[in-house]
Amino acid sequence: MKSARTVVIAYALKVLAASIAFWVLVPLSASADLEALSDAQMAQIDATGFSAFVVDGNTVRADFNIQAQTYTEIGSLKMGYYDNGSGTGWDQDWTLVQMGSEATDMTLSGLFIEATFENIDSDQRRLTSVFFGFRQASGDLSAQFNSLSKIGVNGDPDEQRVTLADRTTFTFNNSELAFSFQLEGENRGIWVRFGAGTTRQTTP
Repeated sequence: MKSARTVVIAYALKVLAASIAFWVLVPLSASADLEALSDAQMAQIDATGFSAFVVDGNTVRADFNIQAQTYTEIGSLKMGYYDNGSGTGWDQDWTLVQMGSEATDMTLSGLFIEATFENIDSDQRRLTSVFFGFRQASGDLSAQFNSLSKIGVNGDPDEQRVTLADRTTFTFNNSELAFSFQLEGENRGIWVRFGAGTTRQTTP
């Protein structure tokens, strides 16, 4: 039996995940008309569970059956400006960002949000970290990475606020693309996690 606090946290995570999905998947301005599906089109629709929710100790995770294709250009993306002990700067500072390309969209599947608490069932519970992103991404993410904080996978070391001298393309091969908000500890900050199978290529 889940505690009342866990149920409230579960609801809050689902609302937050839905908000993230809306922000990621919906254009800033759009218009659409309703159009009835034919019987043949209706017959081709399959449906499975839209969401799954798991509580494991102090970690709460919500998964959503969402997929999107996108070609997005962002002039400048910056997150996490503060003094990390080595000086004041950005955890993430990306310019001339491209997700996908004119020829091939980037595909994002399996939106998730995962929150970790300390003493989740206590009145003194404290949120310590949040991950959100997509379980599987396919396609290219290119940018000039003036500052990149990236969690290492498969034994690779973490990289915090590194500058990649040349324009860099990360190619995702059904691999994870996620952002991590670490709220305390020596790894405090905003990180990205590019899952196993993601490759890196630079363009001078």
